[in-house]
Amino acid sequence: MTKVVHLHIGSPKSGTTYVQRILERNRERLAAAGVLVVGERHLDRIHAALGVREDPRWAALGPRQQQAWPALVEEIRAWSGGRAILSYELFSAAGKEQAEKALADLAGLDVHVVVTARDLAAAVPSAWQERLKFGLTKALGPWRPPAEHRERSEWGWRTLDPAGVTARWGATLPPDHVHVVTVPRSRDDRAELWRRFARACGIEDVAVDLDLPRVNESLGVVEAELLRRVNALLRPPLEGDRELALWLRDTLAHGVLAGISREPIGLPPELHREATTRADAAVATLTEAGYDVQGDLDDLRAGPGGGRLLDDVGDDELLASALEAIVRLLLLVREAGTERTRQADRPGGVRGLAGAVTRRTTGAWVRRRDDRLRERIAALEAEVMQARALHLRVAALQDVVTELLLPARQRDQSVTVSALSTYRKESL
Repeated sequence: MTKVVHLHIGSPKSGTTYVQRILERNRERLAAAGVLVVGERHLDRIHAALGVREDPRWAALGPRQQQAWPALVEEIRAWSGGRAILSYELFSAAGKEQAEKALADLAGLDVHVVVTARDLAAAVPSAWQERLKFGLTKALGPWRPPAEHRERSEWGWRTLDPAGVTARWGATLPPDHVHVVTVPRSRDDRAELWRRFARACGIEDVAVDLDLPRVNESLGVVEAELLRRVNALLRPPLEGDRELALWLRDTLAHGVLAGISREPIGLPPELHREATTRADAAVATLTEAGYDVQGDLDDLRAGPGGGRLLDDVGDDELLASALEAIVRLLLLVREAGTERTRQADRPGGVRGLAGAVTRRTTGAWVRRRDDRLRERIAALEAEVMQARALHLRVAALQDVVTELLLPARQRDQSVTVSALSTYRKESL
């Protein structure tokens, strides 16, 4: 049975995707070391967080999806190793009572909460970008991170400020069971964030594969402004989270625009002052709370920024970026190959094409999952064969017993001999 559980609850835009990709890539290695990576699918963790947070969208899920959190809890309790890690950044949006209820579901286990956090001045543009990928039309400046009391806010101070997140989730835990992992300011050593996270989770001695390809989901300042203007022109059927996730986020933002440039986005002065004030307050609060800190709390303080403001982006730059985006999109379409042609000739073919494009970015995950499913199917087939062989042995033994129980005068000696011969051949 699992003894120690680490809940990595956020914050968003603090290297959580990087950490989760390492956990997923090393699932088998960690399992061999007694560490469970909780949740077979990332979608299960998303649904679990919706349930924990009592999000209205949870009610629209199917019965299986609504049981995602209880299923993860059962998976944790059933694990034969000594440690489990559950990682999903939007658990951070849970309220204090919701967090306490979730922790109560894990009663009897040694539960630790892990919060990754970064420079708040850098976190704000990243949060704004996530809203852009779902149709936001407000520029950075008019858009402000929603306040802490906005319970449904996934991309505001409620989730970005580590002081608030740790206060809600750590209220019933000893300070040494609340771990704050700061994102290093320098990007020279990509593995440093993992090392800090591993120390917080007590798995620093487990050898893992850190050789991950870089995945850039951030937009440069020109591409972000371009996407904002595209959003203003969106119309049905490009609406709703699923449609926008497929087309706007996965296809246009991640698949095309993110690869054009990486010029950082500047933070308007009033937002930078707000980030500075909140960061200083968070450092003071976390220091006083006495939590376990992996890294340096000064990593949370608002950096100088230095990126360009959206207002500084010229129409000529937008045109050049738009033309490059069209070329890249055409290349993605071309690379879809025969599937593109086949799907484009069918009703609803463009949707099939978008699926082909987005599958290119998730192909590695699908292949890994397919390999695991094939291994499981092979194991199940072997179990079925063993069960079938056992059934045959039992049937043969039943024939022998039936013959031996008959009175001697009713017993057919040749049948008895045949039954015994079959039993010896099939079972001994």
